[in-house]
Amino acid sequence: MKKRISAILLGIFLIGLLLTAGQASPQTAVLAAAEEACPAKVMITANNLNVRANSNTQSSIIDVLRSNQVVNVLGQRGNWYIIKTDNGEIGSILKWFTRPVEQQPTPQQPAPQQPQPQKPAPQQPAPQQPEPQQPVPQEPSNQLSYEQSRMLELVNAERTKAGLKPLIWDAELARVANIKAKDMVDNNYFSHTSPTYGSPFEMMRKFGIQYRTAGENLAGYPSVEGAHNGLMNSEGHRKNILNPSFTHIGIGVQKSPRYGYVFVQMFVGR
Repeated sequence: MKKRISAILLGIFLIGLLLTAGQASPQTAVLAAAEEACPAKVMITANNLNVRANSNTQSSIIDVLRSNQVVNVLGQRGNWYIIKTDNGEIGSILKWFTRPVEQQPTPQQPAPQQPQPQKPAPQQPAPQQPEPQQPVPQEPSNQLSYEQSRMLELVNAERTKAGLKPLIWDAELARVANIKAKDMVDNNYFSHTSPTYGSPFEMMRKFGIQYRTAGENLAGYPSVEGAHNGLMNSEGHRKNILNPSFTHIGIGVQKSPRYGYVFVQMFVGR
């Protein structure tokens, strides 16, 4: 009788193991779906984009990618693409500074036709004129500091959580925000109205920033995380961060003897 009961229990245990092994965990299914959704190739939109050893802005930099460079994407982890560098190392880049490269179908080439032999007419070679060298315009830097990169990551994480599109980094807008932050530190004030440049909207217009709608957030904190939490706990600042009409952002950061850092977030909608 005991042997019979043991055999029945063993059979139930084996059936349970088979059922468990046959079911994929929901987390694995979600991760697989997310990785299948990421593009196979992306083009770098920043002038200089750091390749991190791991998927966070505090990990070491193992390479730097240039604007318009195309790289293969191996997978995705949150807001980071996993790529393989030219020197064979695996690293991570923030997806906000890339755009997908669509795979174009290979066009069908028509069958070559045998050309009729023709006797070319003799031509005098045209004298080669040297092409005038055009000066290369200096563009604002897309090389982000740790504080800028971390704050952008936190802002876009809040927008993603709220079901909004992430904000696009605007290097020219960031340059203006940095000038505003330095002006605040140099002239020892904390206000949206600058004694040098006027209101944020007047300042944007003076620097040629085009927009349909615009906003500005200011914070004085010793850390990025402290500034972000302070902004998100303030209704007006939170509305700017989660404003669906804003499409681009520039962040200025300057060291301050009074606060630790002064942060200026400038938003525009285009």
